[in-house]
Amino acid sequence: MIDVIYAKCDSYDEVLLKEALEKVLAPQIEKFGSLQGKKILFKPNLLVWKNKEEIASVNPAFLLAAAKVFIEKGAIVTIRETPAVQTAHAIVKSMGIAAELESLGVQTTGFDVYKVPPYDEKMRFHNIEIAHEYRSYDAVVDIAKAKTHAMMTLTLCVKNLFGLIRGSERLGWHLAVGRDFTLFADMLLDLYLAVKPAFNLVDGIICMEGNGPGSGTPARRNFIAGSSDALALDASLSVKAGVKDLLLVRRARERKILPEYRETGDDLILAPLQLPDPPGLLLEWGVFLPPFLKTFLRECVISRPVLDKEKCIGCGLCAKMCPPQSLKIVDNKPLFHLKSCIRCYCCQEHCPKSAIRPKKTLLMKTGAMIEKILEKCFGK
Repeated sequence: MIDVIYAKCDSYDEVLLKEALEKVLAPQIEKFGSLQGKKILFKPNLLVWKNKEEIASVNPAFLLAAAKVFIEKGAIVTIRETPAVQTAHAIVKSMGIAAELESLGVQTTGFDVYKVPPYDEKMRFHNIEIAHEYRSYDAVVDIAKAKTHAMMTLTLCVKNLFGLIRGSERLGWHLAVGRDFTLFADMLLDLYLAVKPAFNLVDGIICMEGNGPGSGTPARRNFIAGSSDALALDASLSVKAGVKDLLLVRRARERKILPEYRETGDDLILAPLQLPDPPGLLLEWGVFLPPFLKTFLRECVISRPVLDKEKCIGCGLCAKMCPPQSLKIVDNKPLFHLKSCIRCYCCQEHCPKSAIRPKKTLLMKTGAMIEKILEKCFGK
C-alpha cells in the first residue's frame, strides 16, 4: 500500500516549507533508507521564469527548501532539467536562487545523453529515448507544480517526467501521438515505468488553473503533497483537484499498473481547479466510425487554438515550437493551418504573453450539453 501524504502550508515561508516538506518526505525517506552519501537527482518542473509572480514552474523557495532537507540528511543533490526555451541554470538564476544553491553544493544543469531505457514488459512503447543520466543517481526526486494542462487536463508528477525526453524529440512525440491523447497518456505512463522516481513532491501552495500549463491564472490552495510513487500521487491529487476521471489515471487502471494507495497526513479538502476547455473528450464517441468520419470529428470537435491579436507581440516562438509546422508568421502574427494542427497546444504552452488559448468548437459545446442531459436522465 502506497502512502500519499498531504501537508497544509499557507505560504512559501522558509520555516513553514521546511516543516511541511519534512512531513511529506519522512515516510518516503523511511521507505528508501538512509540518504547519507547518496547521489540524488532533482527533476523539477522548470517550464519558464519571467518574474517573481511566475506560476508555471515550481516556486524557487519550494525547490530550495527541498534541496536543504535532502542535504541535511546527507544527500548530494543535483538539479537537472531541459526547459523548452531557457536553460535550467538560466531559470534558477532568474529565480534568484542560483548563488545559494551553489553554496550548498547543488549543481544545476541539463541532460546530454539520451538512450532507450531497459525493457519493461508493461511498457507499450519500446523506442523512447530518455535522459540516460538519471541512471547514474541513487534516486530521482520528481518535483511537480500542480497545474492544469490544455492537452492532458492536469500536469502533475507523471507528466513532469516528459522533461526527460530531448527537447526536439518532445516535439516529435507530440506529432506522433498528439492526435490520440490515449496514446500520449500511455507514453507518459511508460516514462513512469522506466524511471519510477523514489521521491515525488507537488508544489500546490499556489497552483495554476484555467489556460495551463504556461498561461493560466494563480489558484491558491495552500498544500504540498508527496509520495514514493508518482502515479499514486497523481491519482489521489487529481480527484482532490476536481478531476474524477483523469485520462492518465484511467489508462493506468486499464493497463493494471495503478498501485493501491492511501491518503495520510493532513485532511485536505480542495476547491476544484478551473479546468481548460477539454481538447477532445468526444473523440471516444468515434472509435468505431469510418476513418473519414474520425478525421471529420478530429477537425471539427477538438478544441482549436485561437489568437488574441491584441496580446500577441509577434515573437514567432509559437511557430518555432509547433511540431507539425502548422503555424506561419504572416504580418508579424501567427496564422493557423487547422487541418494540419494536431492540437498538442505547444503554441499555447510556450506563448510568453498568453495570447493563444484553446477554444471549444460549436459541435463540442453542443455535444457536451447533450451528454449532460443524457447523464441527468439516465445516469453515467
